Amino acid sequence: MLLDNVWLFGLALVVTLVTIPILRRIAVARDLYDRPDAGLKPHHRPIPYLGGVGIWLGWLVVLLAGMVVMREGISATASRWQLGWVAVGGSVLMLTGLVDDIRHLPPKLRLFVQLAVAGLLLYAGIGRGVWQGLMDPLGIGDWGSGMEGGAGILLNAGICFFVLAGATNSTNLIDGLDGLCAGILGIAAVGFAVMVGLLSALPTPETATGNPQSAIILVLSAAMLGACIGFLRYNFNPASMFMGDSGSLLLGLNVAVVIILMAEQASWRGLIGAAVVFGFPIFDTALAIARRWLNKRPLFIGDRSHFYDQLRDRGLSVRRTVLICYVIGVGFAAVGAGLMLLPMVYEVAVFIGGPIVGAVACWRLGMLRVDDAAEQSEGLRIDD
Repeated sequence: MLLDNVWLFGLALVVTLVTIPILRRIAVARDLYDRPDAGLKPHHRPIPYLGGVGIWLGWLVVLLAGMVVMREGISATASRWQLGWVAVGGSVLMLTGLVDDIRHLPPKLRLFVQLAVAGLLLYAGIGRGVWQGLMDPLGIGDWGSGMEGGAGILLNAGICFFVLAGATNSTNLIDGLDGLCAGILGIAAVGFAVMVGLLSALPTPETATGNPQSAIILVLSAAMLGACIGFLRYNFNPASMFMGDSGSLLLGLNVAVVIILMAEQASWRGLIGAAVVFGFPIFDTALAIARRWLNKRPLFIGDRSHFYDQLRDRGLSVRRTVLICYVIGVGFAAVGAGLMLLPMVYEVAVFIGGPIVGAVACWRLGMLRVDDAAEQSEGLRIDD
């Protein structure tokens, strides 16, 4: 089943490679640039936006193709329905991010759009059974299954919104260096596909690759991987194109849907494994929040507190920093996928022990210190 989706990866790759140069010319003609400010945007020259639109085109074509080629049957019909609504939700978030890139939308409006998209996913059937699925392994499945009324809907909606908001914002926060976001998300896409393949080795029918969730996850993974690699051709340092919020919000939506589907398909095993595969953005976001909180800085005002910023502050070049982050991302993806074949106790150990080890390491490496670069951005020198 994995090999059956290789052509979808190639389709996303080709569409993205072809459309990005066209979109770059449009961005230049319309003066759509991300301009440096020597602080939170330390790139050397204005870089055109609209890369996210190219990612969206490659991604969307694959979703439409996936809907066409899915085999006949009830499960295929449901999968087409869900892929169609994922395409709608992704398009809504892409357009929201594009408007934000150009006009700068209020944060509350972006959050409202994310809430609405979470509602679309639930309407499509994505996430409707996630709460009940998580209750079954805990021995209280009857209680969870009994919450099919308003309480159950609210719980499922809350989980979907939390995952969607977390994934989109975490993805957006790592879009701070040339090639970082697209590379990390491409690595995560491979990790998600490998998870589906490894789940087929488990004896339970719920985790077989014939499961409708598996088919959707593989299509989404192929779409994200192809689009990200195609975009890296223009975004790896020195970048000639930025994805902007239009790209990062779309990729975050893709990750959120995969995590929700993995939770529905394989309960806590799928949820924890998928979260670990996406571990680098989660780690970077947690580090930034912890650093701001410990130093009594506003949580929602940007600064240079991210992991990659701190590597740059230690004298590493952009390329070396990004490559180090890639290696860490591969480590997260390998561990998350590998957990599929291990007893649940190992997943719990990683889920609990991983953040503790990461927190101690960050403290020992001095990554929780105060950084006032955002406040002094006007006086900063752009590094060569």
